[in-house]
Amino acid sequence: MLDSFTIRRIQSLMNGYIHEKVPAPLRTMVKLTYVMNGDELILTEERPAEVRYRWDVMPIARFQWEGEQWKVYARDEHSSWHAVDVIEPCPDFEDLLEQVERDETGIFWR
Repeated sequence: MLDSFTIRRIQSLMNGYIHEKVPAPLRTMVKLTYVMNGDELILTEERPAEVRYRWDVMPIARFQWEGEQWKVYARDEHSSWHAVDVIEPCPDFEDLLEQVERDETGIFWR
């Protein structure tokens, strides 16, 4: 289980990442969000839906704290989460976030 200091550190890191990733002029067209629940964090992208005042949510990546390290998961075309084999589990969340951002295999930012 993650301690409160680690949770606050990750929240601060994610808030800064999201602020830098989407320039202010584009925030009415796309936004990044995340949900942290226990030992899991899901990064999502949201875009305006066809229904007014609603947003379509598309999960990008799932980070799971497992056995003293983070593991990254991606969704397939059937909306099932699968471990990303090309990204090794790591105790440093920021390192894994950087690898998701680079997305060298093209599985996150389609």
